[in-house]
Amino acid sequence: MEPSAALLAGLVAGLAIAAQVGAVSLLLVENAIVAAPRAAVAAGLGVATADLAFAVIAAVTGGAAGAALSSHEAEIRIAAAVVLAAIAVHGLLALGGEGDDEAAAAAGTAVAADRRDRARVHYARFLAITGANPLTIASFAAVAASLSLAGPAAAIAFAAGVGGASAAWHLMLTLAAGHAGRLITPRVRHALAVGGRVAVLGIAVHLALAV
Repeated sequence: MEPSAALLAGLVAGLAIAAQVGAVSLLLVENAIVAAPRAAVAAGLGVATADLAFAVIAAVTGGAAGAALSSHEAEIRIAAAVVLAAIAVHGLLALGGEGDDEAAAAAGTAVAADRRDRARVHYARFLAITGANPLTIASFAAVAASLSLAGPAAAIAFAAGVGGASAAWHLMLTLAAGHAGRLITPRVRHALAVGGRVAVLGIAVHLALAV
């Protein structure tokens, strides 16, 4: 397959998987509404980085990675459920502290260095959250195997397409949610934060029970 065709296939596959509604997208929207714009963008890039890494593994290994992961699907789902539940519970407990942070930022007490630190934390957090579900590799591997990627150029193009589509989608999602967050009251923002984290907890429970 030509690199241009592999790039287009990667863009389609990346967008199809990134646009699915799940725990990551719910957390990303909630984070964008509550957090500062820089942190929200960093979170979106964290998700895209994980998708890019998954696509690279899928393009290099083909169907082998998908088959290996599928044989341990139950264990992976349980691990992902534990991670998501821990994140949701921690987020619910930390809501009070986040409110204090927002108030401090609104008062102008946050400095640029602190914002950069927050951005790095959000990037690492969402990189880890997305990485907690390596079964995504199986989806990319199925596409890569069906394309019969020949040579490093096609594999690189496919992975680049996935990463580019994921980055574009998640940045659009975070920017839209962040803009909407500026138009709502702190009370509504708090309610959305609670609702988003409860929804993620529900997804974690569903994952655990579906094993």
